[in-house]
Formats: sequence, structure tokens, C-alpha cells
Amino acid sequence: MPSVYQMDANILLRFLRDDHKEYSRKARALIARANAGEIVLEVSAVTVAEIFYALKAAYRIDRRSAANTLAEVLNTPAFRLHEPQRITDALRRVQSANVDFGDAYLAATASGTNTGVASFDSDIDRFTDITRLEC
Repeated sequence: MPSVYQMDANILLRFLRDDHKEYSRKARALIARANAGEIVLEVSAVTVAEIFYALKAAYRIDRRSAANTLAEVLNTPAFRLHEPQRITDALRRVQSANVDFGDAYLAATASGTNTGVASFDSDIDRFTDITRLEC
């Protein structure tokens, strides 16, 4: 049974951006080990959110492109997602509605739990499968 590790956002950012000579090489090697089944890299929604916001803010990648990149990369054998359906749903919601990951994750959670969302943010109204309680 392979060892399991919680993956920090900086690993995937160095892998995606290939912008650090040493860390990018180490990230590629670590992810290759995970793809080969030697280790398991677990990824939480918090980590996905951190990567999403870093891609958007620091690297000026638009929301849809960031979500698309994350959806593609995280859908490989290298990664095991906490809440895979919810994270995948949230990334799809970013792609379709062009909202931030936090709003999309909140909507995915509400949809998955058959609850509404209390929010001042009208971006939530872009999701027809949930109801926003206007505060």
C-alpha cells in the first residue's frame, strides 16, 4: 500500500508553471511517482482554491482557463481528491458561469446537499439549481 501525502498548493503550482529550476523539477518527479502508484497525493478543496487564486491573481490566468487546467490535471491518477464530485462540480461551474472558485464550490455544496445559499453576491444567481437567500 503506497504512502499517502496531503499535497500543498506549491507542488502543483511549480509543476504547472515550470518556473523554478529546482522545485519544478522536484514537483515533476513527485507527480511522476504518484502517477506510477508509488505514493498517493491527496488534494483538498482548500488546496484547489489556493491554486486557483494563485493562477488567477499572481499569474493573470482567467478563471475559465484556470478551472480547465485544474480539472484536466486533477483528473489523473497522480491525485486523489477529497470530495471529488464536489470539487469537479465546482470547477465545471467556474467554467460555465465564469465565477470564482469559492462561489462555485459553495454552489456545488448547496446543490449536493439540497440547501440554499445565503449571500449578498448575485453571482450565485447564475446557478439555476440553487436558491440564494438575499440578505
